[in-house]
Amino acid sequence: MHYNGQQERQDAVAELVDNAEKLGLDFILVVGGWDSSNTAHLLEIPQMAGVRSFHINRAECISADNTITHRNTKGEIETEKFLLNTDKDVVMGVTSGASTPDAAVQDALSQIFLLKKASEAN
Repeated sequence: MHYNGQQERQDAVAELVDNAEKLGLDFILVVGGWDSSNTAHLLEIPQMAGVRSFHINRAECISADNTITHRNTKGEIETEKFLLNTDKDVVMGVTSGASTPDAAVQDALSQIFLLKKASEAN
């Protein structure tokens, strides 16, 4: 049997989307190359279902000023406010392209934790 990591990721994102309301998801974060069509497809799944989601290619896309620079499904790069309510716990789904290093995902998560911690200190 051929192992297809990409299909597994798509199935997992679809499951997150199906349960978004029940889980109280704030957003889904997709980490991976902006030029990867597979990673771009991981963004299309939540976008088509109306679930807030972002495709970033590196942790630095998440800024200390609570903005996120991300690639939308049209391939355009845009920047917007990231955490909408910093007073509550952040509930997020995270996925990455099959060739995205785990370290890139860890760095992005660290960036979010730092942002949350900074917002709580204010």
